[in-house]
This record gives sequence, C-alpha cells and structure tokens, in this order.
Amino acid sequence: MINIKIARAYRTTSHEALCVLTGMTPIHIELECQAIIYYNTRGNEKNEQYDAPKHYSNWNHPADALEMKEKREGREYTVQVYTDGSKSSGGVGSGIAIFENNHLPLQQMYRLVDECSNNQAGQLAIVKALEKLREFRHLQGLQESAAVHTDSKITLNVIANPRNHQHLVEQIREEVRRLEKYNWSNHFTCVKAHNDNLGNEIADQLAKKATSRRDGETAYSRIPKSAVIKVIKEKGELQWQKEWNISTKGETTKSFFPDIVERKSKRL
Repeated sequence: MINIKIARAYRTTSHEALCVLTGMTPIHIELECQAIIYYNTRGNEKNEQYDAPKHYSNWNHPADALEMKEKREGREYTVQVYTDGSKSSGGVGSGIAIFENNHLPLQQMYRLVDECSNNQAGQLAIVKALEKLREFRHLQGLQESAAVHTDSKITLNVIANPRNHQHLVEQIREEVRRLEKYNWSNHFTCVKAHNDNLGNEIADQLAKKATSRRDGETAYSRIPKSAVIKVIKEKGELQWQKEWNISTKGETTKSFFPDIVERKSKRL
C-alpha cells in the first residue's frame, strides 16, 4: 500500500514493479539485511572484522576516567608528536612524525584495510605514536613530556568523551595510562591542516604515501559499523537483482529499469 501511494500507481501494479519504481528494497530482503546487521554488530554471532566497541565488562570504573590534557601555550615539550590519517580511492593510511628537541628521529607510516575510515586512520596514528614514545627510554624525569598534535578535532572529541568505548579510542587511553606510569606527561592539541606546519605536513605526506603501499601486512583490519552495513546492503541488492531478473511480473517496468543499482542511483 505504501509503495502504491508513493508511486501513485494502480492497485493492480505488481509488488515487484512497485519496489523498483519507488527504489524501496523488498520487505523480505530488508528484514534479512537488518537481522544480519544485528547479529554482526550486536548479536551473539561474532564478526572478527567489525570494529566493535570494548565490552562494558572491560570498561574502567568512572572514577578512573582518564583526563585528556590539552597542550599548554608557552610550555616547552621535549617531544613533539605529529599524527595524521588519510583515506582516498587508493586506500587508507596513517603517518607519524616525532621530533625530539627539534630533531626528527622517527617517521613511520601504516596502512589500514581499504574499508577503514579516515577517523580510524587518525586514531591509529595516535596509538602508534604513543607506543613509540615508550622506546624513548633515554629521557628521564621532567624531560618526559610530549605534545601530541592531530588535525582532527573529531578524534580529540571522541577521546575525551567517556561514553565512547571504540577499540582504537580505548587503545589511546590505555597507552596514555601506561606512559603516565612511567612519569610521561602527554598533552593533546588540534592543529590546522595544511598551514605550513612542518611536523603536520610530514605526517600528512606519510599517511598519503601509506594509502598506496601494498607491501607488508596491514596495521589495522577492523572495519567500522558503516562499512559492515554497506557490505550487507550490497549483498541485499544483489539478491534483489537476482529476484528481479527471474521475475515474470512487471515486464514493462523491467524494460525501463533492468538494473537495480542504476535505478536506485536515479531520482524520479
């Protein structure tokens, strides 16, 4: 009935043709997709590729919530850390550049699977940079201070949000806690992208270079919920196309719209 009203069609128009005309997925396919999405993201069926949030049983007590400290203007930091993430048609990558007393001893780049998001790339860069700080064992006492720069305000917001328990966000918090046990003082700040900041430009170039890198293993392979949904929806469209191909109803509609994906890309 809904499809009839949307399409302003006659009641004798077939259900198959109405779904194609309105671009609305047949109800049995849509329900199957929603069930698969649920079991892959929230149900008992474990999807190893899904970047699931940390289980509530493993959350830290609210009293132990981590305070993300902002960079202080005028303070001297022994280590300046620059991180960046990049996503393009070529792939997804992260880049880090770590300066110690104005020298650049460390540059690294990492590739993520193509389905990962730009936000994940930025978060992974921070995780890897904090891990690398543990290797700076030659610094002692008050010298163990680092300013972590990112051009993603979104990343800093999700880290500071105690309700966000995504895998990479929790990894960042754990790394900060681990460094604090070794008397590291880490402050975070957001820098403007492409603003002639040397450290940020180096991290940006490394991240972009990593997107096209195909040698070696990927540093991160957990894909976000949006990517999981996209894959399942695409499979649903393939099923819809298969059923549309063998349907004996709506032949006139089929002559105009034989391809489901192409039909959905058009606004009538």
